[in-house]
Amino acid sequence: MGFPAPFVGSKPIGAPKGRDDILPAHYFTNGRFVVSAWQLTPEEVAVINHNGGKVFVAVGTGENFYPTLVGSSETVRMMLLDTGRTIPSQPVEVNA
Repeated sequence: MGFPAPFVGSKPIGAPKGRDDILPAHYFTNGRFVVSAWQLTPEEVAVINHNGGKVFVAVGTGENFYPTLVGSSETVRMMLLDTGRTIPSQPVEVNA
């Protein structure tokens, strides 16, 4: 499972009261979209590479499916430009 990751322009948010199954996270919103970032483990990245690059997303909404975009920081940043405020360009991070 990916873990919530802070990013430039994000704000922290705690889990809802009584939900110890939800991790605190970081988010950005422009009033139309909410953006979060997730850090995958090396093992998860290996599985994604093994299955042809497919990333699966589960959104806890019940029966409705809300518009969801999964992409790089730049892909999301450019999409947000069409809907209002956007996140800053993100710095290059190198995992050692």
